Amino acid sequence: MYDNATWFPICAALSAVGVVAAFFAFRRRGLASGLRLLGWAVLPMAVYLTGMVRLLWTIGAAVGKWVSGFVFSPFVWAGVALFGFAAIALPVAGALRRRKAGREVPAGEGAGAAQLERGVTPGTGAVGAAASGTKGKPAEKKARKTSEEKSTADKGARDEAAGQGDKSSDPLEGMEDIEDILKRRGIS
Repeated sequence: MYDNATWFPICAALSAVGVVAAFFAFRRRGLASGLRLLGWAVLPMAVYLTGMVRLLWTIGAAVGKWVSGFVFSPFVWAGVALFGFAAIALPVAGALRRRKAGREVPAGEGAGAAQLERGVTPGTGAVGAAASGTKGKPAEKKARKTSEEKSTADKGARDEAAGQGDKSSDPLEGMEDIEDILKRRGIS
């Protein structure tokens, strides 16, 4: 079945039919359709002239033999069933893993909740920035700057009160700065 005398008329006939169809497609649907069909039409003659007919015949025969063995073999169908199971199980497992990771709560949940209330994401404060080697966000810097200014103003008021000779014996005096720092870190 590999005889050139047999394949030449077959390939030539297929190309001729394709060229005629391309001509009519060009007239009815335009240049793009006609040119696309003409490209497909010359392929049978290109295959014949390059000697690829024997190669394509061998490939087609091998595929046909594989398909016929495929259809009647219970072992092959068991393999197909396993492929189908794997195709379903792997994406489902990935989706479940992503879903589970989204629901897990970090260890410092209380600190994270306090930071979220202030609009700061956990791990992006000064401690988180130092740990990650990055600087904090601009909004966080602004909030930090505002609280530092507030604590400086409070300290100035305390100094004025202390300068008036009104020294109190409160052991927690001056601890407001530390409280502010602890609050910013989400510790208290």
